Amino acid sequence: MSHRRSLAGVWSQRQCARPLRSKVRAVSSECDPFLREHLDDPYPFYARLRDRPEDFVVVPERGVVLAARHDVARTVLRHHHTYLSGLGVQWVPVADAGLRATFIENDPPAHTRVRRAVQRWCTPRAVAQLDEAVAGVVSELVDRFVAVGGGDVMAEIARPLPLRVMGAWLGIDLPDAATTWADASFRLGAPDPPADASEQFAGFLHWALGEGFATVRPDGMAAAILAGGDHGGLHDDERFVALASIIIAGLDTTVHLIGNGIAALASNLDQFESLVDDPDGRAAGTVEEVLRFDAPVRFFLRRTDAGLTVVVLYGSANRDERAFDDPNRFLIDRDASEHLAFGSGIHLCLGAPLARLEGTTLFRALAERTASIELLPGSARTDSAAIRGFATLPVRVQPR
Repeated sequence: MSHRRSLAGVWSQRQCARPLRSKVRAVSSECDPFLREHLDDPYPFYARLRDRPEDFVVVPERGVVLAARHDVARTVLRHHHTYLSGLGVQWVPVADAGLRATFIENDPPAHTRVRRAVQRWCTPRAVAQLDEAVAGVVSELVDRFVAVGGGDVMAEIARPLPLRVMGAWLGIDLPDAATTWADASFRLGAPDPPADASEQFAGFLHWALGEGFATVRPDGMAAAILAGGDHGGLHDDERFVALASIIIAGLDTTVHLIGNGIAALASNLDQFESLVDDPDGRAAGTVEEVLRFDAPVRFFLRRTDAGLTVVVLYGSANRDERAFDDPNRFLIDRDASEHLAFGSGIHLCLGAPLARLEGTTLFRALAERTASIELLPGSARTDSAAIRGFATLPVRVQPR
């Protein structure tokens, strides 16, 4: 356990570290995607970025450049020999943090080794074995939600669904607070994190290093990861960080896939009616369009040996009119397969098959059980600079 205790200190240091320039120089650039005014509705701002002639838009106050167009973002993500992940994909580079996220902050050959260690649990075929478990959780949550006429989507469906599914997938009991810990981790990976984010994330470390990871079920994926994964591909502290990373990434992103999706359906009732007409045929496409239309992850970074730091803006790339017809419309029947919400290239999200299964099952069940859905007053977006989603999303539903 001693090596885990020392790792906790390094992890906390990483999450709290900030580049000096952000402390001593005020941010004023009109091209800064992290300004408060650009977070609630970033899409008009993204359109202005894409209209600029240069491939990379410089934000001098941040010391970064932005990849806002689809073709530029995809090139950065796929050309992993030039645009490196091993230097750090979060705001604090690996060299300053002293900690490397096992999957997303390694380049080949280390990346190949660590990904191969868990890959067999993450294939669509392997994830399909969870179909019955996911359907059971979804049925329970949606039936209860519809029976009372709706409520806060985030509290009643979006947070508990991935929490319970993730626990079944990994073979570990996750407390309700895990969704708060995951959100705090993403905030700490972005610039200007709120003051309480470090304290919130400390709750995850306290749990994981105490009873949490010590009680994984012996025949589950979590136990296999802590034992080193397939071929012994995870070494030393990589095992702990790998399991922590899967939990964090798999919770927060799916929470907001669900919330953003239900908000989009409730705001585009013609699309909800199309889904109701054919839940089986349109649920999977709805997931892809939600990911394109309102991607949960705002950005990740790539860095070059020459000192360039590139912020890849997923939401901007996914609304690029050069890549998608009429991109500001939510259309569940469109071919949205070129979206970049899960990344692209060798770092394509490991948890994508599971997120797709959860989203498809949820949207199908909602369409099968409800005749109408209505947004109510009181919805509020989160103020996270890393994740786009809702803090609260009250809706009213009518049963079929």
